[in-house]
Amino acid sequence: MESTTQNAGPGQRSLAAIVFTDVVSFSARMQTDEETTLRLLQRDFAAMRTVCAEHHGSVLKTTGDGLLLYFSSAVQAVACALAMQRLFAEQAKAQPAAETLIHRVGIHLGDVFVNNQDVMGDGVNIAARLQAEAQPGGICISQTVYDVVKNKLTLHATKLGPRELKNISQAIPIYRLLLEAQSLEALEAGPLLEEPPAPVIPPSRPLTKVQKLTIAGVLALALIITASLVTRSILQQKKEQTKTEATQAAITSLLENDTDAAGKNNREKMPRILADWREELRDSRSRAPEEYDFSEMARLQRETRGGAAAKADGPQRLMAVERLKLLFVWMNAAMQRYNKDHPLTVTELSGTAPMEIKVFAGADRQLYYAEGGAIRQRNWTDLKPAMLGAIFVGVLQDSPVVPPREVVQGAQIFAHFYNLPEMTEALHKGHLRRNQK
Repeated sequence: MESTTQNAGPGQRSLAAIVFTDVVSFSARMQTDEETTLRLLQRDFAAMRTVCAEHHGSVLKTTGDGLLLYFSSAVQAVACALAMQRLFAEQAKAQPAAETLIHRVGIHLGDVFVNNQDVMGDGVNIAARLQAEAQPGGICISQTVYDVVKNKLTLHATKLGPRELKNISQAIPIYRLLLEAQSLEALEAGPLLEEPPAPVIPPSRPLTKVQKLTIAGVLALALIITASLVTRSILQQKKEQTKTEATQAAITSLLENDTDAAGKNNREKMPRILADWREELRDSRSRAPEEYDFSEMARLQRETRGGAAAKADGPQRLMAVERLKLLFVWMNAAMQRYNKDHPLTVTELSGTAPMEIKVFAGADRQLYYAEGGAIRQRNWTDLKPAMLGAIFVGVLQDSPVVPPREVVQGAQIFAHFYNLPEMTEALHKGHLRRNQK
């Protein structure tokens, strides 16, 4: 444990600003050069502790590749985070990439529970999730923090809107803070601050007959080109619609003919088997489903000492796990078809006004969101089942070839296990067409 919190004793509730940090691509750096990565981490931790103390905060503990910081003031917490990221940005300019670590920071102000020199509660969980929303070298803060500091600090902030954070029941409005260099880039790319004055147009002279004929010819040519483009667009849309319908028909056929080794249809019994298994894992407090750790789920099933039903359903459960593994492997490969210039448009599976989000894979094979003008890197395991299900449906239906039978059934199993009836409907009826009506 690093140090004690301020203005709050053990076993007390306190309103506090919680700061979480972590290192971008830490695991990859460790695999490449463990000794150097650990040395750089300790160097940066020492700098963070110094900056934290200067802003009257406390370093509660390390969280692997990050720190958990506690502040009684949201203003001091944000000022500390800005100072840390500015320090690291300046150091990066003078150092080679191999001697630089990039950090993310998340900050939330909320009610927390202090116990045994540790801090717990939703306020802590939200700060941890906000850190995952931040860009490399960036800072994300909650609406609560922003409302407190906006008139007390000079900030360059971008509103990202409400975000569904993992294991947080309500969407949290968040802001991204920009450092000075980032702010200048944003202003250069953004709209003009003032409306430019209207140009003064001198009085025009009457057009000659030749000029009129020239203009008429140009307009006629423009109409012909426009009509050609519209026709081409309509034909392309029909082609895409035909391909989508053919893929959907194949997916529906694979789902309708889902049988086990004995030739019995799994459609009726599998939802019950998976629902029972989900309840058993929940009762045992296993985090494997939440973390999509299907190998751990298989291990638990093989070692189960449960009742006769659990043992009787064992073969189907293990088969379901294998289908889920194949689904994730196939999705990782299929996402490589999409990039920043050609993303996949994903539509939420539920809601009165389903939201569209563009997703693609980066050169680092990580998943990226393009939403609200911002691009954010996300790990598959950070996504909630409903969002993962929407991505699965979108990729399956956009596949240039019919997906493998085991992959399609893996998507159905995912929908049943995580209780996503909207995903089941989308797989059977065609989610893309349903949301275009």
